[in-house]
Amino acid sequence: MENQGSVSAIERRRLIGSTILGICWVALPPLLGFWIIAEIGAIGDWLRTFGGPEIVLGGTSTPLYGLLVYAGCFMVCCGLGILPTYAQAILGGWVFGFWLGTPAALIGFTGGSAIGWLICRAVSKDSVARWIDRKPRWSAVRHAFLAEGFWKTFGIVTLIRIPPNSPFSLTNLAMSAGGAKLTPYLAGTFVGMTPRTAIACGFAAAAAADGSKDIQTFMQDKGIMPIIIGVIALVVVFSVLAKIANRALAGVLPSSQEA
Repeated sequence: MENQGSVSAIERRRLIGSTILGICWVALPPLLGFWIIAEIGAIGDWLRTFGGPEIVLGGTSTPLYGLLVYAGCFMVCCGLGILPTYAQAILGGWVFGFWLGTPAALIGFTGGSAIGWLICRAVSKDSVARWIDRKPRWSAVRHAFLAEGFWKTFGIVTLIRIPPNSPFSLTNLAMSAGGAKLTPYLAGTFVGMTPRTAIACGFAAAAAADGSKDIQTFMQDKGIMPIIIGVIALVVVFSVLAKIANRALAGVLPSSQEA
């Protein structure tokens, strides 16, 4: 009996730890994301100071070491859940252009998801999975997510990652704590994040193509309307992506009701 009570207490502490982690990963990224956008020019200048061999692609000259530092910082910040992925993708497109910013951002996303997976597994162990399994509907979803082998897990992770309204760090927590295997989880993350990352990098690269140092300068030179139009276009495109992904996801997850 004491052993059961001890296990229950440990499980309870891990659930509390997972909840606190989830709250932090919801609250912190939006606040720091605004800072990245506001300081995008200064951050770009800092990244370029790392120098290295110049890579010329798509009309943009990029120092290799600066690109590697960006991908590495991106990886750590994603994994620790302290910065939003949209801001980091915009930074990559603005500083390095579409053709280099997009793959560097995706490397950062994938590495960050691995770090997040490890953190979540360390914090939650199997406590979240056991809690989910007490609820028939959620348990059915979890086992459909895990029990069908590599390709089904890969497909579900891909569909979950596509909508831009799915918080990256919180999704890391949900999938790793639910027991997702690392290999299909990473592969699905890379593929699923590609459309929204490419779109964000593309918009940022197009805005920076006129030589503006930062977004404030761009707005002074071009006015507020291009920003408004760009945001509306992003929302429309992302909404379409989310609708397609959510409809596909509904087709592969169980529809049974919770008892």
